[in-house]
Amino acid sequence: MAGEIEVPLTQRESEVLRQLAEGLTNREIAVALDMSYETVKEHIHNILHKIGVSDQKGAAKWAVRRQLV
Repeated sequence: MAGEIEVPLTQRESEVLRQLAEGLTNREIAVALDMSYETVKEHIHNILHKIGVSDQKGAAKWAVRRQLV
């Protein structure tokens, strides 16, 4: 979208965000991406901070608006 600032997500954060936007739970994301539940929570915390939203639902909407899923 014009005028938007590019958000520097790591590759792993992008993968987690895509899974989140697909509707997976944190535990499902952990299994799908072969990482611990705690690591998923840390990635989600970082994603929320970087994109400026307060919850996972907002992050999922953000990803859909930017056609990441």
